[in-house]
Amino acid sequence: MNQKEQPRLASALAQKVVDTIAPTINRNVNIMNAHGVIIASTDAARIGTRHEGSAEAISRNGIIRVSLADSSAGMQPGVNVPLTLNGQLCGVVGVTGVPHEVEPLAGLIALTVQLLFAQDYEHSRSARRETEARDIISALIAGRVAPEVIDRSLAANGLRGPKRIEAWLPRSSENPLLEEPAKEHHRTSWISLSGAYWRICTAQGPAFAAELMDGERFLVSMPVEKAADLMAETETLRVLLGYPALVPRKAQRRMWSREIAVAIARTPARSLEHAAAPAQQLNEEQAKTLLVVSTAASMSQAAKDLHIHRNTLVQRLERISQVSGVDIRHSSESLKVQHAIYARVALGQLHIF
Repeated sequence: MNQKEQPRLASALAQKVVDTIAPTINRNVNIMNAHGVIIASTDAARIGTRHEGSAEAISRNGIIRVSLADSSAGMQPGVNVPLTLNGQLCGVVGVTGVPHEVEPLAGLIALTVQLLFAQDYEHSRSARRETEARDIISALIAGRVAPEVIDRSLAANGLRGPKRIEAWLPRSSENPLLEEPAKEHHRTSWISLSGAYWRICTAQGPAFAAELMDGERFLVSMPVEKAADLMAETETLRVLLGYPALVPRKAQRRMWSREIAVAIARTPARSLEHAAAPAQQLNEEQAKTLLVVSTAASMSQAAKDLHIHRNTLVQRLERISQVSGVDIRHSSESLKVQHAIYARVALGQLHIF
């Protein structure tokens, strides 16, 4: 909770507590807010009126015991116990009766009320933070909100410094990771928008990819400082999500090129068939081989990643050149075939990522 944020007791929940407890203890129970006004009571006529005993308990921030009735002040014998939430005074519980008899009972009721209100407050705060996160991510996806407005919203949610946006296409909407709550000053909760789940994280924390199984498809933006750059990164992820087959699973990320994937995702749909032509004769094994070689640090590393002998890899590359009619030893020609492979993936003709 923000230190300046004053906790408030919800009258509906307060009345529910009174209605549940009062019949059992056969005592009059009142719950007052931080101003000493009754917000819940066994006597409905008193709701909205000022409770003098609670006002004193609030001013002293301590238990007030009333031994004698004072009809002029509307006070009955009983005990008034302060309520605190996150260390801040937020109200009072009053129970009528002989003070030494009802004080333990009043203390127990106060503790129960505090626990229930703390739970309700945290639930409300989580819902509020989820709504705020949805608004920010919606604005990023739409791209029509001024960057300075987004910057202010991010700062208000404690998301300062370098940030990244993550998008996930889970195999199951029942994945427990989707229920991860927001972590203050570090990340938002997962928000379902535009056919994917999104969240914003500070760049200092670990990417969620480390938590996922190999079969999950996800995208992680570059870490950026300004909202304008975060908007650009979000647009890139949104374009890629238009072709889910281009979104890599965890196990395939090492051979995946973000730059090529984005280029193909931005290619007009009517032009994809033309872009795919140079790789039209390649099978999935050959296509995967070329992509692994293009992203590996060396031929030896590529052979290791493919679990084949280096000589076998050389033979495969020669066969790829023969089938495609392109000399892939030249980087520009190899790049053309790689683009063609991604185009075939986008078209659903190859299943690599």
